[in-house]
Amino acid sequence: MRKKRFLFLLIIGIANLCIIHESHGHSVYFEETAGGIVVRFGEFQGDHEESPGYLDQLDAVTAWIQNKGEKPKALITTKKKQGFSLEASLSASILAQTGFPVMARGDNPGRKPNFYARWISGFDAKIEPAMNLDIVPTGKADQAQVFFRGKPLADVEVKLYSPDAEEEKYTSDKKGIINFKINPKATGIYMLKVARYSEELKGFDRGVGYAVTSHNCSLTWKQK
Repeated sequence: MRKKRFLFLLIIGIANLCIIHESHGHSVYFEETAGGIVVRFGEFQGDHEESPGYLDQLDAVTAWIQNKGEKPKALITTKKKQGFSLEASLSASILAQTGFPVMARGDNPGRKPNFYARWISGFDAKIEPAMNLDIVPTGKADQAQVFFRGKPLADVEVKLYSPDAEEEKYTSDKKGIINFKINPKATGIYMLKVARYSEELKGFDRGVGYAVTSHNCSLTWKQK
C-alpha cells in the first residue's frame, strides 16, 4: 500500500509541476553570463531549470549563427547544470530551437510544445525569419516583426520583458509588426516573447500522440 501511495503521489507531483511550467510561461532564451552566452529554460530573469531535472527533458538543443548573406553555421551546445553553453560572439545573430515532451491533462488532447530562440546585437539591420515562429528586427529602432512559417503573423500577443523582469504587452498589427518602447537608460538584457501559438497539427513524440502543436519564441538582446 505504501508503495502504491508513493507512486500515486509521485505522478500527481509531476503533473502539478507540468502545470506550473505552463502557467508561469517557461521560455527557452539566450542569456549572457560571465562564462559567455547560455541557452536557458525557465523564467526570464528568474528561476530556470537545472540538470538533473526538467532541463534534461528538452529535445536536443540545436543552435547556429546566421548572419545576413551567409550560410547557417552550426554551433556545439554543451549541457551544463543551469543551461546549454555555446561558443559564439555576442555581435552575431544566434538562433536555437528545441522542444518539450507531449503535455496533456485530463481528457484534453495532447500538446507538443516547440521552442525557438534568437539573440541579436541590435535593431539597426533587418533580419529575415529563419524559424517556424520567429521574431526579427525590421531595421528600425524599437520595432520587430513576427513571422509564422515565413509569413507575417497578425494579432498575436507579444510580451516585452525588461532587465528587472517587468512585463509589457503588445499586439502585432496586420503585417506582424510591433512597436515598443524601452528606456535607453535601463541597460541589460531584454526579451520579446510569443508564447503558445498553436496549430492543429497531429503527430507522435517519444511514442505519445498529440493533436495540437504549440510554438514559443523569444528574442533577446543587450541594451548597452
